[in-house]
Amino acid sequence: MRCFAFLAALVLLSASCRQPTPNQSEETRFVAMNLAAHPDDEDGATMHYYRRAKGYDVHSVIFTRGEGGQNEIGPELYEALGAIRSEETERAARHLGTQVHFLNFNDFGYSKSAEESFALWGGRDSVTASLVRIIRQLQPDVIFTNHDTVTVGARRQHGHHQAVGLAAYDAFALAGDATYRPEQLQEPGVEAWQPRRLYLRHWGMPEKYQVAVPVGERDPATSESYAAGAAYAIGFHASQGMAQFAERVAGLRANYFSVLRSEDAAPEGEDLFAGLVPVPRAASTLTYLMDSGRIAPLDSNALALDDAIAVPGQSVEITWTAEEGARMVLSGAVDTVLTSSPAAIHIPADVQLTRPAKVYQYHRQRNHPPILYAVYQGARRTHAGYLPLHIAPPVFLEAASPVIRLHAGGNRVPFKVQVFDEDLTEVQIRIRVRGTQSAAPIFQGVQRQVAMPELMGEFSVSLPPQLPDGDYIVEAETSTGAGFSIAGRAFDVAVAPGLKVGVVKSYDNTLPAALEALGVEFVMLDSAALGSASYHKLHTIVVDIRSYLVRSDLRRHNEALMDWVRAGGHLVVNYHKTLEWNSEDGTSPAPLPLVLGRSRVTLEDAPVTVQDPSHPLMHWPNVIGPDAWDGWVQERGLYFPERWDERYETLFCMNDPGEAPHCGSTLIATVGRGSYIYTALGWYRQLKVHHRGAYAIFANMISLPLAEQDAP
Repeated sequence: MRCFAFLAALVLLSASCRQPTPNQSEETRFVAMNLAAHPDDEDGATMHYYRRAKGYDVHSVIFTRGEGGQNEIGPELYEALGAIRSEETERAARHLGTQVHFLNFNDFGYSKSAEESFALWGGRDSVTASLVRIIRQLQPDVIFTNHDTVTVGARRQHGHHQAVGLAAYDAFALAGDATYRPEQLQEPGVEAWQPRRLYLRHWGMPEKYQVAVPVGERDPATSESYAAGAAYAIGFHASQGMAQFAERVAGLRANYFSVLRSEDAAPEGEDLFAGLVPVPRAASTLTYLMDSGRIAPLDSNALALDDAIAVPGQSVEITWTAEEGARMVLSGAVDTVLTSSPAAIHIPADVQLTRPAKVYQYHRQRNHPPILYAVYQGARRTHAGYLPLHIAPPVFLEAASPVIRLHAGGNRVPFKVQVFDEDLTEVQIRIRVRGTQSAAPIFQGVQRQVAMPELMGEFSVSLPPQLPDGDYIVEAETSTGAGFSIAGRAFDVAVAPGLKVGVVKSYDNTLPAALEALGVEFVMLDSAALGSASYHKLHTIVVDIRSYLVRSDLRRHNEALMDWVRAGGHLVVNYHKTLEWNSEDGTSPAPLPLVLGRSRVTLEDAPVTVQDPSHPLMHWPNVIGPDAWDGWVQERGLYFPERWDERYETLFCMNDPGEAPHCGSTLIATVGRGSYIYTALGWYRQLKVHHRGAYAIFANMISLPLAEQDAP
């Protein structure tokens, strides 16, 4: 089988890995644990300080994989984005010298209350129990978090953050109580454990605090401050654009903490552990030593496999170079001792799968391949690491899109198949389409594909000429049992005849796909097109999400674009974040004053009020009814404008429960002979899943310049 480059490994080893090996003994040391809701929420500076300056064991426990956020480096969202962010977090941890653990709660997007987060995570006690289990496993002396606990107010911060803080407060008292969740204590390596202190880290220097950890001190080994080391690690979080905060973190002199819960009267000073006495405990696990960089792996040229990805039941040849008389001990998915090189290892039939990562990451808490190795020279362990090997099913089949748009007659259903079993010469794939309420297919067929490591293809699906609008299920299955089941949606949406659109694309790929699905003639506006202003034949230009962040050419030529609007063009600008839109002098890229804030409407079913039902955008070329807002995904919108020129007209009002209506989500203004729309609603998420109402409103927005001459 061929070798491939994939995202970082994500696998949870057996809890038995925590049991001392024969060469381990009890030792006295401190253990620190940081709690975070998302991969970018870690307190890297404090973790780096206690790992490097004090030599303590430091663990980072993260509740989600960040799959509900935005992606600043590509089009991936949801589970695929979670895999990217997990890899970024793992790379940052390597630099910080910590070990990362994921609790795998669903990141469903921004939340304004702990109540919503707990409800969607299985309840407050269930969340607390998951945290209690890992506390009992890792046995931290001190726990600290950026997320408020006792003093949480209504909508004070992200609901995920609130839930983490409250669960931490509960878990501190319950982890040492053997009567709470006693079934956990039957698991290997899990025992009742009482942490000694729980701290809240403040943002900035508050009026009152108890401990100021000196993260601005310099690490003698690197001559840089511990805060600067954390700032470097922040750069690994590229999908979240965290590098913009690196300078702020690097300049920290101290991090400030208050005690939330403690076994004793915690002293004030510069140390979260002040006054504590370390207790005897089993030596650090091999996985911790490897993940935190305390033991070196073999050089890359001293270890090789004849496969990078294996399937259950396969044999893999390993070649390794070490001193004469050395032995290699494998553990995890394979338990054996190698005394010669090359050697063959057999992958058990019941081994846990690790690839593709976006599918199997949620079955594991840590990010590494499933087989550990340790090289011994006599009784001395010289190297340890992970075999660069992942486990995959014989065949993996997935749809190329999360939802398929269906039409009467011929349809293309794109798919992706990965064949990992080298013994397969071809794969048979069966596909069918059926209604959501019926098992009887309206289409089924068979297609054969020659086995290849990775293949993009498509099914040709012919549906009845009188296909009713509605939701369908598209199912595909291979002869090996792999397959997918996704939604299919059939609906008609009109656009203005002869409409020509330009797209200023960012990192997302939704807009071109949506325009293609609508049958609109469009062109991509690259730097040359923006520089020459060669878009005078276009009716509408659409600026993609966050284009002003990633397209420096758009900023350079923005005034020429505004001149085109004043001359009669129609510009639709999608959402941006506050810092990348608002300038320090109060200006923005908009032709009329428009300042973004941080308001958002997070409930995807929040009621929407149309300000002017007679506006052409609401009835041409598609009539927009109340059902256009039903069934949205994740959220209504985010980073709504907070101030705007009176010449803008507000189109929609909406709000989360208990809040005043937000009416600035979509603004439209006449500018010269043209028109300008700024919309902070999450169209890209809705268009990606072929939401009929979102498609209809989007079609009306881009068709608007032709409405007066063609509308009935």
